Amino acid sequence: MSWKTLAVVLPFLLLYWADMWHHTMFFDEVNAWAISAWSPTLSKLFYYVHFEGHPWLWYFLLWFPSRLTHDPVAMKWVEVVFGTANILIIGFLSPFTYKQRALILCSYFLVWEYTVMCRMYSVMLLLVLLYAVRRFRNPQGITISCFLLGLAGNTDMSGMMLGGALLIEYLYSTCVAVPAQQRTAAVKRWVPGLVVYLALTALSVATLWPSKQISWQSSGRIGSLALNRHHIDAAIGNMIAATWWPISPQFPHRFWETSVVDAHWLYLLVPLVLFVYIWEFRRDRNLLLLMACTLVFGIVFADVVYVGRVRHWGISWIAFLFGLWMLSVRERDPKRRSWSPWVYALMGLSAFAGVCAIAGSWKHSFSHAREAANWIRHNEPADVAVTGMPDVSFASLAEELQQPAYYPECECILPFKMFSNNMQDYDESDYPRALSGAMRALGTDSLVFSEFLPLQPKDIQRIEAAGMSVTPIASFPYADMVSESFFLYEIRKK
Repeated sequence: MSWKTLAVVLPFLLLYWADMWHHTMFFDEVNAWAISAWSPTLSKLFYYVHFEGHPWLWYFLLWFPSRLTHDPVAMKWVEVVFGTANILIIGFLSPFTYKQRALILCSYFLVWEYTVMCRMYSVMLLLVLLYAVRRFRNPQGITISCFLLGLAGNTDMSGMMLGGALLIEYLYSTCVAVPAQQRTAAVKRWVPGLVVYLALTALSVATLWPSKQISWQSSGRIGSLALNRHHIDAAIGNMIAATWWPISPQFPHRFWETSVVDAHWLYLLVPLVLFVYIWEFRRDRNLLLLMACTLVFGIVFADVVYVGRVRHWGISWIAFLFGLWMLSVRERDPKRRSWSPWVYALMGLSAFAGVCAIAGSWKHSFSHAREAANWIRHNEPADVAVTGMPDVSFASLAEELQQPAYYPECECILPFKMFSNNMQDYDESDYPRALSGAMRALGTDSLVFSEFLPLQPKDIQRIEAAGMSVTPIASFPYADMVSESFFLYEIRKK
C-alpha cells in the first residue's frame, strides 16, 4: 500500500463517513427499507417489489439486516459498506494519477448521489468498478465479467442500460475489432458469458415487471410524450449536460438535483460535453460506441418511459470514467497518464458540484422525517393516531415511526407506501373527508396530521366547517427535498 495513495483516500473516507452520519434519509430511501423490514418472507418481498418499478437486488440485500431491526437508520450501515468499497476501489485499484483520483473522488456522484444517498445506485457503481478491475486484469475472463454486468442490471433500469452499453463495447473490442481469422474462436468464448448475462437480464425484467395493480405514477403513461419536442429536448439535455452540473438552480437554498427544464443554461453545456467525449475517444471506436450507446439508451428511456432524475443520468458519468480508465490502463508509463484540459474541465465541474452538494447537505437537512418522528415520540402519547397527506411525504414520517399508518388516499392502513392503483394523487379539498375517515378507521376523536406545506386558511376553514378543530403543534420546514418538510397539526372533533 502506497502512503501517497492512503493520503489521497483517507480524507475522502473520513468525509464520507461523516456525511453518512449526518445524512437524513427521505422517502425513496426509507420506503425500500420498510418494504424489506415488513416482508416476512422473501416471496412476499418479491411480491412487493413488483409495485416499485425496480429489480430485486437492493431489496434482497436489505432484507437480511432488516431481520434484526425495523429502524431505517440501519440501512446506513448497509450503504456505508458499498460506498466505502467504491472509494477504496477508485483510490487503490484504479490506474489514475493521485491528482486524478482526488478529482474523481470529489465528483458529485462519489461524494453524494451514489454513496451518501442510501439507494441501489451504490451497488450498481460497485459492480461496474469491479467489472473494470476484472476486465483489465483478466480480459479473457468473459463469463465473470458478464456476470458482473448482468448483476448491475438487477439494481435498476439505469444499471441495465449501462451494463448493456458496457457489454456492447466489450463485444466490439473482443469480437469485431480483432483479425477475421480470430473471430470464430472469440465468438465461441463468448457463449457461456452471454448465457449468464441474458439469464440475469431476464431475472431483472421478471422482478421489475410492474404489477397489474400498480398506479400510473409508478408505471407512467409510457410513450405518451415520446414525440413531444420539449420532452425530447429535456431528455437529451438532462442526459448529456445535467450529469455534469446536477446542482439545483435554487442553490444555496436548495442543492439537490436540477433539470434543463428549470435551468435552460444547461443546454449550453450539451455541445461542449459531446465535444469532449468525441475528442477524448476519437482514436478509440469502442469507447465512442460505449458513450453513444449509453447516451442513446438513457435518452430513449427518459423520452419514452420515465424522464428520470440525476441518479439516472449519472450512468454517462460512469461510462466516461470507464473510458478514461481504459485509456490509462493502456498507457504503461504513469507519468504519461495525463488528461486533456477538456477532461479536467468536466471533472473539475463535477468536483465543484460535489463540493456544493456537501456544503448544501450540511447547511440544511435533506429530510426532516426522522426529526419529526422523534418529536412525536417525545411529545405525544405512545398510542397517538398519526396520518398525513400526500402519501409520498407522509410515508417518510410513518416509516421513521416504525409502525403501520393510515393513508387517506387509499383509506387503508399500511406499513409502507405501495404504488398501487388505489393510492392516487390527493386534493386539498379532500382534507375534511380524509380526516373524518381517518378518525373513523382509527377509532379516535383526535389525531396528528402531517403535511409538507402549511395548511392554508381556506383549508382550515373547510376542516372546521366539517366539525373539527385545527391546532398547529410543530413545524420542520426548509428540507432540501421539499416534500420532506413537515407541518404537524392536532385535529380534534369539536
